[in-house]
Amino acid sequence: MLPAGEITETAVERLGALLDAGDTIIDGGNAFYKDDIRRAKALRSKGIDYIDCGTSGGVWGLERGYR
Repeated sequence: MLPAGEITETAVERLGALLDAGDTIIDGGNAFYKDDIRRAKALRSKGIDYIDCGTSGGVWGLERGYR
């Protein structure tokens, strides 16, 4: 679970380089859904599954509530 933006993009790229076909990345942060679709397509070509189960409010949702 990371905040949306460059940090998530970098983390997914790094994980994608380390994982093998059949592995799964789960994004539980608040990334923009179109970015998740793009990432899923890129990882699918390597046989890596990408699941977007975003959390409203991201990692701060518990303290600040959803937005």
